[in-house]
Amino acid sequence: MSSTLALSTVRAAQSKDLQATTAVIEATESRIAVLARKAARRMAESGPRHDDYFDEFTQQGRIAVWEALARFDETVNPDFLGFAYTTVETMLLGATRAERNQGVDDSAAKTFLSMLDRAGGDPFLAEKLCQSVPPAGRRLSSDRAHAARLAYQGADSLDAPAPGSTDDEPWEPGTSTYGVPEDLITPDDVSREEARIKKALVHGILDVMGEGQAYVLRATFGIEPVPYYGNGADEGLAASMNSTAKAVREARSKGLKSFGKRWINATAQTPEEVNELTAAMNTRLTRKGAVASRV
Repeated sequence: MSSTLALSTVRAAQSKDLQATTAVIEATESRIAVLARKAARRMAESGPRHDDYFDEFTQQGRIAVWEALARFDETVNPDFLGFAYTTVETMLLGATRAERNQGVDDSAAKTFLSMLDRAGGDPFLAEKLCQSVPPAGRRLSSDRAHAARLAYQGADSLDAPAPGSTDDEPWEPGTSTYGVPEDLITPDDVSREEARIKKALVHGILDVMGEGQAYVLRATFGIEPVPYYGNGADEGLAASMNSTAKAVREARSKGLKSFGKRWINATAQTPEEVNELTAAMNTRLTRKGAVASRV
């Protein structure tokens, strides 16, 4: 039994003594907060979503303590705090698993795993690609894509085959239809579909990059919704970002490398192609290559 909470206090709290109940609350509150924060981080690292989960899990942790108090039997286990914290942890683990798997059906799971393969194993990029790369009818809403990522990152993952599995093979980009019967597909249909997927990949990769780097790249190449600045208007671009031309150039340099690595992971089909594209990217991103690309 912990020295911070006497066994007699626990007995009194079980008998509805107000002072003893207050002591139990005070003794467990800080640990509940730690466990709730840990559970919230399983769902979101930071931001409003994390704060909402923290508040929800804190309340659930308090309820779990009351349930533990009602079920506590000192003849079986004299350590009430240990028993209570185990109860809280078990309850929060179940709550996070239930939250992760909410709305994740087999179709969403297969789509996510296909996009995870396409994203080179990056679950955050896969979440973005699920919303745009698959053909109409297979795309996931932002909520379903987010739930699929959380389920995948959870301890028990998605109940679907892993990327690359030959058992119950998930949908793959390239096996989609083009909106017409197979025997009526034309080269134009194929070209339009390839262009659509390429655009979706570009936007998906930019969406998971750092905000500053993504903004500079969008401005450099004229990618909506950012106005086009190109390579020769860094002062103007910097002013629009409340930054400096030097910072813009640094963001562009780092952003191109970051984008290139993700693009290679998403498009290369073989290790040889990865090496070939990486070499081409490195050459293009040298000072000489960068100057040549602007001419």
